[in-house]
Amino acid sequence: MRLVTKVGAVIAPLMLALTMAGAVPAQAAVASHVTIRWNAMHEDFHGVVTSGSHECIAHRTVKVFKKTMTGATLVGKTSSNNKGHWKVDLMAHSGTYFAKVPAQTIMATHCAKARSTTVDVM
Repeated sequence: MRLVTKVGAVIAPLMLALTMAGAVPAQAAVASHVTIRWNAMHEDFHGVVTSGSHECIAHRTVKVFKKTMTGATLVGKTSSNNKGHWKVDLMAHSGTYFAKVPAQTIMATHCAKARSTTVDVM
């Protein structure tokens, strides 16, 4: 047997083993939910991020958007606290608003993105 064939016979299985060792099955994202409410007296939007995993509740980025004729416009951003509560102080103008939390990987947990229902400010 030629040397090239012998080396190929040894390297190919090693490469396959290394490739398979690095292949980790994709973990499904943990579902997340976010709510939004408007408090006219205090002029703030607030809500709660919930999930089946505590990693997906605390310190999540929450973005508040206003629906416009040209699409959604970011009007505020904050982070949820340890219990998932969040608040954005904002002197809101009449319109329709919603909150979003983007997908995030926190520790080894993959947290899914979420979008709230809308709230109308008069």
